Amino acid sequence: MPKEAATSGSGAAGSGAAGSATRFAYLAAQHSNYCNLGPATVAGYPDDHRMQGACCDPMDMNKYVQQVADLRDYVSIPEIPTDPYDVQAGQAKRLLVYDYTITLTGGDKATFAAAMQMTDDKGPCCCQCWRWYVTEGLDKFLITTRHLPAQQIAEITDLVNGCGGPPGSTPSPTDMTPPSS
Repeated sequence: MPKEAATSGSGAAGSGAAGSATRFAYLAAQHSNYCNLGPATVAGYPDDHRMQGACCDPMDMNKYVQQVADLRDYVSIPEIPTDPYDVQAGQAKRLLVYDYTITLTGGDKATFAAAMQMTDDKGPCCCQCWRWYVTEGLDKFLITTRHLPAQQIAEITDLVNGCGGPPGSTPSPTDMTPPSS
């Protein structure tokens, strides 16, 4: 049985407030988020299933606290995950729909391209996993519906990145398989 099913499929969010040391300790031990987790698998999860933990590199407490704190600036936009290391499948599925249904044209396409060049990963994520397409959907939504500029799209993209590692690092996708028990 994959560890993801044992550690996180129940919809349990874990203890502690987002950004707290307790929450960090809980999420750092979760493994239902991994590099080759694809969008089709996420689409098949129950809405309350959670993708938790970091996929590429271990979580970094300083980076986690900063990401959650900075994401609070966007609490009025419910499409933006509030904790990059604890994403509910229902929210991910909504963002996947945006990726599949929103086609960028003209200036919106240029805004997206410029934003991706500004991100730490030079794209929506470091690898084309579920998070790549979810973040791409989020970005398309924010550009076409909220009309956010490239700099803000890049900032949000980096804030919702759940690959792990210390601040300013570009993760290296090394864990390409689901964890085993």
